[in-house]
Amino acid sequence: MSTPDPIPFPPPIPAYTLFNADSVGLATFLGTPIAGSILVAVNYRRLGKGSQAAAALAIGLLVTALAILGGSLLPQAVSAGIAVGLFLAARAAAKGLQGTAVEQHVREGGKLGSKWVAAGLGLGLLAIIVGGYVVIHSALNPKIQIGSKDEVYYSGSATKQDAQTLGDALKTIGFLSDRGVSVFLSKGKGGTVVSFVVKEGTWNDPSSVANFEEIGRQIAPSAGGFPIQVRLINSNRDVKKEVTAGKAIIGTKDEIYYLGSATEAEAKALGQALQTAGFFRDAGFSVLLSKGDGTVIGFVVKEGFWEQPENVATFEKIARQVASSAGGLPIKLRLLSSTLETKKEVTVQ
Repeated sequence: MSTPDPIPFPPPIPAYTLFNADSVGLATFLGTPIAGSILVAVNYRRLGKGSQAAAALAIGLLVTALAILGGSLLPQAVSAGIAVGLFLAARAAAKGLQGTAVEQHVREGGKLGSKWVAAGLGLGLLAIIVGGYVVIHSALNPKIQIGSKDEVYYSGSATKQDAQTLGDALKTIGFLSDRGVSVFLSKGKGGTVVSFVVKEGTWNDPSSVANFEEIGRQIAPSAGGFPIQVRLINSNRDVKKEVTAGKAIIGTKDEIYYLGSATEAEAKALGQALQTAGFFRDAGFSVLLSKGDGTVIGFVVKEGFWEQPENVATFEKIARQVASSAGGLPIKLRLLSSTLETKKEVTVQ
């Protein structure tokens, strides 16, 4: 009597789920490559392939880091294309690496992981990444808000209080008026630097540069004192123009503000020349020396003084006397009001 053939029993239905390529792609699209690699690693772990799971996570971390770096350096339109490319690449990689195993799993009655789980994982990791970026960015780029839109960033040895004081000063002179302006304050061994984000080409306009020189002169006391460096930067924070705002005391009361590319040594030389010419007599007079688009010497005079031709002629004579100390002729002579507004300008040849 022959032994009957054993009755074939179907293999047991897998108790675990596996995520297919679509789920991996979805998680990658919503939560960067690390989200997709986590699902690939989960699959490998459930299939008993621990070493492949670890490798998938390592690759996911590396690709995510590269994607974030590339996204921060490239235009937004290109970044969107990168996201789509990563989705397609992740789905194709998952299908190539695990497609056969997932299909076998389904044939044996196993279930697929939920796409809702994949989407939730992706969105959750995205929130963590964005939150981490915000925290790190805030730590590396501390700032205060002036009003509801304007911002003052501070770095180096500058403090939050320094930034607040500078912001208040800029608001007082009307530069910050809730227009979404960004200003950067930095302090260190090189001194105090205040940088302004300006429109393209502003740094090539002499009148605009002169305006920022004057802003620098006005805010210097609130930024820690003279001298300070004023920088005009573009939206990428590239320095396009740098000027100085400083002050030299001549004697005990007279003062020369030096702006643009003028130096303290040049200001002191001009001060000595003005003493020799008899203009500086320790009476608290103020003079401005600016270099950049030519040499400018400005004298603060009494109201209406600029309206008399003989008074203008007197200052033209003084300008000629001190020209050699300021680099020589020609010189732009300006007569200024007490608020340093230009009331008269002539070119002294």
